[in-house]
Amino acid sequence: MMKHIIYTSVLALFLATSCNDSTDKKAVESEETAEPDSVVVTGPDTTLTAETIQRFQTAGFTDYAKARIPSFDWSKFKYKLSWQEDSLLSNAFTPAKSYYTNYGAFLKYAPDSSRFIDLDSYNIDIRKDNQGRYIGTAGGPDTEVNLIDPKSKKRTRLLFMGPGGSVEDAFWTDNSNLVIIGTQENEENAGKKVTVWKINLQDTTFDLYELDDLNAAQQLAGQWRKERLKGVVLK
Repeated sequence: MMKHIIYTSVLALFLATSCNDSTDKKAVESEETAEPDSVVVTGPDTTLTAETIQRFQTAGFTDYAKARIPSFDWSKFKYKLSWQEDSLLSNAFTPAKSYYTNYGAFLKYAPDSSRFIDLDSYNIDIRKDNQGRYIGTAGGPDTEVNLIDPKSKKRTRLLFMGPGGSVEDAFWTDNSNLVIIGTQENEENAGKKVTVWKINLQDTTFDLYELDDLNAAQQLAGQWRKERLKGVVLK
């Protein structure tokens, strides 16, 4: 009888241990074979995309740049950094009656025409004189680029730069993405660089690209803007 009890106890202990081992193995196997959470990490292109370059070429900027700088090459623009704006400065858009008459030809509309980029009204006062000519009077030294939503009557600042920077032009790649080209002071080399900002309006992310050529910035700063505003007598 005692042998039977001992045998039964040993058998129960063996079964319990086997069961626990099996459970542990299943848990380990489950942990090893479990699918990880899907994480997609995307980063900006190290150089400008063909689509972005094509937009500049279509606008004539490439031909203009190469005429002044024969070695100008979009492939030499390199990715610098990215950031996301938690909140952009916005205010009510209440334009003067003459706003669209004076600036309409220079506004950059999205493909669906729902919004546009205003590159000039912050620091150039454009008006028609008595002879029907457009006269542009320079304002302060600062530059501001604004996104305008006429339907919601909202103006949102995208870029603001002091005297050391310039904005030459802007282009939409689709209804939510745009690129701006200009120059800005580079802290590392104590000089200006030609700069491209790629902006995604859906998540307010900015990707910055620079041309490592200080001479190119001196050649182009403010010059394409004058070409873009051809027809305006700048004072």
